[in-house]
Amino acid sequence: MGELPAIEQTFILTGQATLEVKPIAILGEGSVLAAQAAECANEQGRFWGYHDILYANQKSERRQQTADDLKRFAAAGGLNTEKFSSCLDSGKYAATVSNNTDAATRQGVTSTPTIFVNGRKVESTAEAVAKAVREELASGS
Repeated sequence: MGELPAIEQTFILTGQATLEVKPIAILGEGSVLAAQAAECANEQGRFWGYHDILYANQKSERRQQTADDLKRFAAAGGLNTEKFSSCLDSGKYAATVSNNTDAATRQGVTSTPTIFVNGRKVESTAEAVAKAVREELASGS
């Protein structure tokens, strides 16, 4: 969501709302690895940079990113590749990604990004998110 900085400045940095990102895997085995890789990048405080690299290099469902691709992206993104590779190879976040994906499936998520504000699914636009957050703040939720 390219409009995140506006949402972040208006609501998150002011303490009115929090942002929770849960990488999920809905495009097959390659997306399972990619979601785990995003969690590994997050360990180094580089989630968004890695996220951007993943999306810039997104491939079709027929030829998904391999572990080697994901490690190459980590190197290109300036991550500590030894820590990243160890994290990815260990499967440390496999259960987290599986749990996030199962929960998202139960909520009817079929694409990314899918945005929820206090459990309510909203359009993935800055305007829709801002409106939903304002409504929640006004209701005292």
